[in-house]
Amino acid sequence: MIGLLRFVFKTAVVLILLVAAGYYPLVLHSPQPEEPGYDLDMNAVRQAAASLSGSKVQDIRVEQVAEFSFAEAMVMAGEAWRGTPIPIYSYKLVFPKRSIVVDTAMSSVKGIPGFMVNSFDEGAYQRMLKAMNDAEHIVITHEHFDHIGGIVDHPRVAELLPRIQLTEEQFAHPDRMMPLRYPEGVFENYQPLRYDSLHALAPGVVLIKAPGHTPGSQMVYIELADGREVLLLGDVSWQMRNIHAVRERPLFITAIVRENRTQVIDQFQALNALQKREPELAMVPGHDGEVMKTMLERGVFKAGF
Repeated sequence: MIGLLRFVFKTAVVLILLVAAGYYPLVLHSPQPEEPGYDLDMNAVRQAAASLSGSKVQDIRVEQVAEFSFAEAMVMAGEAWRGTPIPIYSYKLVFPKRSIVVDTAMSSVKGIPGFMVNSFDEGAYQRMLKAMNDAEHIVITHEHFDHIGGIVDHPRVAELLPRIQLTEEQFAHPDRMMPLRYPEGVFENYQPLRYDSLHALAPGVVLIKAPGHTPGSQMVYIELADGREVLLLGDVSWQMRNIHAVRERPLFITAIVRENRTQVIDQFQALNALQKREPELAMVPGHDGEVMKTMLERGVFKAGF
């Protein structure tokens, strides 16, 4: 009997050690950047923004279409396991005579496995669909379902094709938007947007390639007519805590989304340095309710399309 107890005790100790050894790399560890690996040249970005003449963005309007709930430990390695909201946004850039929709959320939370859903706002989704109908351009920060969903499920997506500006990388990776699929045949002859590092989309609006979270990840720089500047980060960073700490999502999350951690941590480092140099530049991560609250209170964004 004593021998059996010793065996059970030793086995338990071994199992605990194995679990502990796995917990650090999977949950707590974040890679650290060694050399600057992501070139975020704001002079070049601003030159591109000024390369197109015409009226600039007057208002940035935002709709919160849905909200998930994650653990903070899923957002940044080493954080607590308490819950944090993950709001899903769509943006409308309003010019005097035109508009651009950035990110199209998703049509429904049904059938999305593995997500703790707090809410879905059908009214906000319908307002976003109408904004898409009227937009000159429709762009997404990356190809995940909660950003591309409004495009894929739009009832008139075939009519919107000339205005949908999916990049070559976004269009080439439909697996990244699972469980969604392109409607059969609609995108058969679609010609995606091709650019190297920067693309001037409209006066004061520049797309900035930022692969890592997905192959097609990009940021959107906006210079408003009143001179204020906004950088929509997409899901380069879910929340500002990652930028402040230069700390990645945990490995068990980045493995699920197939994220390139080296590329992303390099982007965190570049954004952290940029924030310190230019604190007036408003950085907006993909799913940060606190940052959104501040943007609305400061009048940088306006609520509702």
